[in-house]
Parts: sequence; C-alpha cells; structure tokens
Amino acid sequence: MENVKINALQMFCLIVLFALGTALVVSYGSEAKRDAWLAILLYGPVGGSLIFMIYSCLHRLYPNLSFVLYAQQIVGKWIGWLLGVVFIIYFLHEAARDLRDYGDLLTVSMFTETPLFMVHVMMILTLIYVLYLGIEVLGRLAEISVVIILGLGITATISVLLSGKADINQLFPILEHGLKGMLSPSFPSLFVIPWGEMSAFTLILPHLNNPRSVMRTGLSAILFSVAVLSFTILLNISVLGVDVFTRSNFALLETIRRVSLMEFIERLDPIVLLTLIIGDFFKVGIFFYATVIGASDLFKVKNHKTLILPVGIIILLASLTVAGNFAEHIKIGGGLLPLYAHIPISVIIPLLLLIVALIRKHFRSS
Repeated sequence: MENVKINALQMFCLIVLFALGTALVVSYGSEAKRDAWLAILLYGPVGGSLIFMIYSCLHRLYPNLSFVLYAQQIVGKWIGWLLGVVFIIYFLHEAARDLRDYGDLLTVSMFTETPLFMVHVMMILTLIYVLYLGIEVLGRLAEISVVIILGLGITATISVLLSGKADINQLFPILEHGLKGMLSPSFPSLFVIPWGEMSAFTLILPHLNNPRSVMRTGLSAILFSVAVLSFTILLNISVLGVDVFTRSNFALLETIRRVSLMEFIERLDPIVLLTLIIGDFFKVGIFFYATVIGASDLFKVKNHKTLILPVGIIILLASLTVAGNFAEHIKIGGGLLPLYAHIPISVIIPLLLLIVALIRKHFRSS
C-alpha cells in the first residue's frame, strides 16, 4: 500500500462523489414510485450509517491494514485470503458495471456514432494516469470536483424552477400505499445501494491522516449525499410525474431536457452528462484503486503500480461483457445484485468479521 495520506475533507469529497456516482442521474429509488424521495430519506441514513459504522469499527481495530490483510488476521490466513479474492472480484465487477453506465448514457445521448469501446477507453486511460499519480492526487481532484458538481446542481435546479416545469402536485398523495407499501419494494436496493458498495473504502481508510475522524467524516458525507439524492429525485418526480420517472432509465436527463427559458435557453443536457462523467469517474476510480491495492496486498506485490495497467484492461474488457444490453444491465443491477452480492459481501461478511474480531479481542484482554 502506498505510503501517502489524505485529509478528512478529501475523504469526505471522495465518499460524496462515490455515493452520488450514477445514482444522481438514473431513476434511483423508482421502486417506491412517487415516494422515492421519501424512501431515500428513510433508508439512506439507516443503511448508510449502519454499514459504514461496521467498516469504521474494523478500521479502528486495524488502523494500518487494508481489508485483505486484517481479514487474514481475524479468520486465519487461508479463509482471509479467499475472502480477499471474493472482494477483489466484487470490486472488479462493480467497476465494470459503473463504467458501462457511463458508456451507455454517453452513446445514447451524445456520442451516438461512437463505439462503446472507445468511450470506455477514454475513461480508463484517464483513470490509469490519475492512479499512477496516487490516491493523494485523486483526493485533491475530488475537492475540486465536488465544487463543480454542486455548481452544476444549483444551475440545473434554478433552471428547472424558472422554467415552470416543476409541479409540486406531482408529489401527492404522499404515502399513497402506506409506509409498508413504500418500504417493502425498496428493500434491499435502497438499503445497500450505494452504501454497501462503500466496502471499497476499507482499502482507502488506512490513508486517512487522522484515523479518529473516520466515523465523523463518513457519516457526515453519507447524510449529505442522502440529502442531495433525495432532493434530486423529488425534483425529477415533480417535473416528469411518477409514470415517466419510473419508466425512464436516466431520469435527470429527461428532467433537464424539458427546461426551456425564454425559448432561448434549452438543451441543457451537458449539465447532466458532465455530472455523470465526474461522479462515475470517481466511483469507477475508487473500485479500480481498491482492486489494485487489494490484489497487491493479497499477492504480496511490492509496487502496486505494476498492477494498474493490467487491472485497467480487465475492467475495460469486463465492462463490455457485463451484460448483453442495457435492459439486462439494469435488471441485474436493480434485482439480483442487492440481494445476492451487496448484502452478503458488503454487509454480512464485514459484520461477521467485526464480531469475530471483537470476540478475539475480548478473550485476549481477559
């Protein structure tokens, strides 16, 4: 693991950009229909906080080790090694899926004649360059990018409101099908996406220059992300209506396309595209970095930078084969992965490791 440190603000920005990622652009929470924004407000703080607390508690017990290394200390070399392999494959798969999200939106909305492969290559080559420079550079870049994202968000919100396209009546009736009718369809997707995916940060937390600020930084970033996501979805529903919102693959893009000010300012698609590019860049980048660090720790590679290029090529090729088409890609991501990948890998395994680690610590101290 590279011997560099990032500060709490940079970690905050990385978590925010990771959490927003593609969720800001797609129809996040559409399972809850009209109450999607409310479901995000309820599930986000609970799911995000509980899951991140598991990661931060493990980090507090092993502040200088990555997940791959402390898993071997907790459950033994061989089981820990196998868990490391599982997590590396998981990070690779998630990086490929998020890269595919980025490529599909760009080829559908703007680069219609550009091969998907070339769109993905542009992202991967940029990430390879940044990761060669190190996690410290990625952290500094995150500070700038959060400001850009907020600026784009404020611009988009003002444009939507001034255009008169938002109709608050689209949000009513609230809890039309009751609390259970809202929460049941949204579980487990809103509980673990994108919060469970933050297991990638178990390989980044050792770089924080103040380990005591992990919990505060992580939870504040999660709450901020929940607020941004909930407001964005609320705005989408108020403009599109619940029927269009639930059918649309990229709801924010549909919302922005309806903006027209003085019959002059319209077609603000680049705001959404730039938002996706920035968010997806950091989400893919963090999964990419977690894969590289995890593999270098697992296979005892002295210089992790030697793995950046081969891992980047694997992510690139996997992104083209992760699904046959976009409909299949969405079905897998929203239906299968939360239950069969995110919960077992990102929640249950870390929780069991934490329980075993606490038991072992108790018996050592007694």
